[in-house]
Amino acid sequence: MAGRIDHLKKSRSERKLRSLRLGGYLIITDTEATEANYFHGLKEKIPSHLKRDLQIKVYNNKELDNIINFASSERNKDSRFRSIWIVFDRDEVKNFDFLVSQIEKENMNAGWSNPCFEIWLSAYFGEMKSVDSPEQCCTEFERLLKKNTSRKEYVKSDTDIYNLLVKNGNESMAIEIAKDRYSFKSSTCTKPSAMTSCTTIFMLVEEIIQKIQN
Repeated sequence: MAGRIDHLKKSRSERKLRSLRLGGYLIITDTEATEANYFHGLKEKIPSHLKRDLQIKVYNNKELDNIINFASSERNKDSRFRSIWIVFDRDEVKNFDFLVSQIEKENMNAGWSNPCFEIWLSAYFGEMKSVDSPEQCCTEFERLLKKNTSRKEYVKSDTDIYNLLVKNGNESMAIEIAKDRYSFKSSTCTKPSAMTSCTTIFMLVEEIIQKIQN
């Protein structure tokens, strides 16, 4: 009986530590809903036959002051999850550039948006208007959302936001638009805080989508 129990424990351990052929992603954000809901939707896009090889863990509502330490702690718990993305907005973050550099120094990825995440969401509808404030950014995205969907208003806590964007917008186009904007801004600006109406989120989304498709 003891031998059988030991065998079962070993089997569980082996299953738990099974390598992820396509990678393990930790996505951590300081916001409560919008970004987390978006990435949960992306996670659900992974087809069942790939879920043992490509996995995503999403954590939300983490304080920026401690978010790198939290990410390091979670990475150490499971060595298979080596692709770390800390997702946050420029918004009112005073040490924005320093935070980006610290994240990169820890071999993590800074998934930043300037001024806010909605600049990336707008790209699904073919536009990334030049905006400086989060308020302008959200207003512009709401306009596009009303124009392209049946939604009457933009609700940040919308749990179906990812599917709504994919169904009514164009993800491939969004990636290319954001990629072109990032390339242009990188050639003219030295700091992320100066790269308004820009985001790095497309890098993460493109990487995951390519793994799903290929």
